Amino acid sequence: MMIHRDGDWLAAKVGDELVMMSAAKGNYIGLSAVGARIWELIETPQTVESLCAALIEEYDVDPATCRAEVDSFLATLGQHNAIRIEEGA
Repeated sequence: MMIHRDGDWLAAKVGDELVMMSAAKGNYIGLSAVGARIWELIETPQTVESLCAALIEEYDVDPATCRAEVDSFLATLGQHNAIRIEEGA
């Protein structure tokens, strides 16, 4: 499956965090440095596996923890309609 950004989200760096706002819905999301990195990575559609591979290279995290955290983070983005998942890709 491929993860795509979705919607009209505006983003701005505030210290080490990224603050995102949906212009259409007025929703706000604050992302940690790692969350901001994931958002940056999915500027180009990615698979969860490719996201985890990039994060494992950049951060001191084991594959199982990375996958669990990425899945949880993507679920949160999905609840805010910030991403869409294309199955079968």
